Amino acid sequence: MSETADPVSIEDRRQTTAARFLRSSGAAALSQGVRVLTVFGAQLILRRYIPAEDWGLFDWALVVFLVLGAVRDLGLAYHVLRVESRPFGNLLALECIWGGLVMAGAIFAAPHATGLFQGEHDATVGVLRLLALFLFFEGLSMVPKMYLEGELQVGRAVAPEILRNLCYVGISCGLAIAGFGVWSLVIAHTFATAVYCAHLWLRVWRDIPLTYLEGRTLSLLRESSPLAAIWFLILLTRHIDPIVLGARFPFADVGNYTFAYFWATIVSTQILLPAIGRVMFAALVKLRADSEEMFRAFSLSTLFVLAIEVPTALFLFLNAELVVWLVGGGQWVDAPAYLRILCFAPLVDPLTRLGGEVLKTLHWDRLWIVATVLTVATFGLGGFWLTGLLGPIGMAWVNLLPLGGILMTWALWKVSPSGFRRMLGEMSWAYLAPLPFFAVVWWSVGHRPWWCFGLSIFAAVVSFVVVVWRFRGEFIAFFRTPVQKPGGAAPATSPPEP
Repeated sequence: MSETADPVSIEDRRQTTAARFLRSSGAAALSQGVRVLTVFGAQLILRRYIPAEDWGLFDWALVVFLVLGAVRDLGLAYHVLRVESRPFGNLLALECIWGGLVMAGAIFAAPHATGLFQGEHDATVGVLRLLALFLFFEGLSMVPKMYLEGELQVGRAVAPEILRNLCYVGISCGLAIAGFGVWSLVIAHTFATAVYCAHLWLRVWRDIPLTYLEGRTLSLLRESSPLAAIWFLILLTRHIDPIVLGARFPFADVGNYTFAYFWATIVSTQILLPAIGRVMFAALVKLRADSEEMFRAFSLSTLFVLAIEVPTALFLFLNAELVVWLVGGGQWVDAPAYLRILCFAPLVDPLTRLGGEVLKTLHWDRLWIVATVLTVATFGLGGFWLTGLLGPIGMAWVNLLPLGGILMTWALWKVSPSGFRRMLGEMSWAYLAPLPFFAVVWWSVGHRPWWCFGLSIFAAVVSFVVVVWRFRGEFIAFFRTPVQKPGGAAPATSPPEP
């Protein structure tokens, strides 16, 4: 093939990747949207029938098993996408053998976990043992899940995910109304995950290449160890709050806090980031031959997330009490105070959530680890110190100080200085555009909560439309219009690790 043909081929691949990224992101967003709608409907019931201390136990236990999930996967689930032969057979063996051992260890250790929390609950041991089954089923589902994400075929996973959500909602609500308390959540969570796992495997069984590299599993695990460390640390940054609070306060306080945290981060952690993040890495891997195009995919995704996050934060700040009452009823008396602080947590560190995917693509794993360690140390040590001074609300305040974001910002600038400067200008629009609309709402409504609620929704919609309309050309150009390299020049290479 001639040199002049190479850029055309690269551009064709780039456009195909961008289109598949857009379709997969749309499918993932659809799945997440259905999930949030069903979970939202379930929350209206569950938060009224299940006591706050039961929620505190469940949220604390779920965080423990999310962390154990990182121990179970050992980073291999994502590393297989970076290996050319895609050894999904090795990943399946790891999830069956090592995942089974982790599950057995969790079941055995459950009675000895009481030293990790301050609260008391009769169902603790049983809850931990049943969630150990969830841990195993979730591990088995990682193999087909990563295959579909790596191929940018997330649309094929939408039906299993929707069925999983429906199972969870139906079982949990039925058991909660019947008075089963925390068991409503645990049984529904475990059963729905088993259904999801079985359905995913049925969808991919004929297609997934279960390549097994004989004698390579240990070497693959050594190569994936940075990813394992990163994923472990990321889980702590997102979920360390219940661990810190559980060590100092009763489960009822943990339940109030996690309720507020769920709604404060619902856009980022429950909808957008799972939808975009699950296909971002695969798309960036395909675009990494050109660091400018790779960075552009990241910056446009970040801009879109902020266009929704900023008005959502302002909406929650102005309507905290009413939101908590509408979605949870009257037992969550402490949640509004947490919500007013936590709603701004996604805005103080806008780059880390998707920026890590850029560093992972470039194999800048060590830099990502250091940045994440800084944030975990801030949340863990700072949270423990501030909760001693201020009570549980100290944990909310420390979420506004993710120090690792400073190092992440510098690393992203090193990837593409020109792209970074362009992104800062675009991000300023996302931050500033909603302020006048919400300022008018705050100034005009006085002490009329329902007027504030309705006008805030209108302000949020207008803010989002303004930002998206301002940058509609950039979105269209990236996803539809081929970028011509001047003079047929070859694309830029990925930058070296700093």
